[in-house]
Amino acid sequence: MKRLFIVVVLCTICLSLTACDPSPYRYDREELRNDVVGIELISYDNPQQKRFKSWVPNHYSKLRSFDLSNMKILETLDSEQFDGFITQLTDTTLLYRYYAFDSPNGICIRLLYSNGDFEVITCDYENNSFQGYAGRYNSSGEVLDFAGTFDDIVVFYRLVENYFETQLRPADKR
Repeated sequence: MKRLFIVVVLCTICLSLTACDPSPYRYDREELRNDVVGIELISYDNPQQKRFKSWVPNHYSKLRSFDLSNMKILETLDSEQFDGFITQLTDTTLLYRYYAFDSPNGICIRLLYSNGDFEVITCDYENNSFQGYAGRYNSSGEVLDFAGTFDDIVVFYRLVENYFETQLRPADKR
């Protein structure tokens, strides 16, 4: 009877730990190739960024607008590099609807769409966390969609380092 109880408890624990695991998400390559008209590396000053205590529930209503006045463009990617960048981005897996933060902060990648919308993608590189923010906004900065966050900070580093001059890591950690 003890063994059966232990097996049931272990199975319950395993199920509860995997049931909350976010599903993977990838950007659609053809959509990005057809709709992206600009790719920028930006610095977004957002000292009011809030970390959610729990990433499991739907925090969509708590996501904050993007304040364009807090953004500084650091670099703009040449259009000849769009295809390679988009390929690398779409090969990347995000944690779908993984709510870690209510808004982006720090160094971000901004995708500009032909209809005026834009996507902001970042990772918490300062704390070496995989948690970050990937969401879409309209031209005035209102939240349109939330994709999730990177599942590995190294992927964000590589994306920035392969296509922009700005380096996020010291040379000895590459």
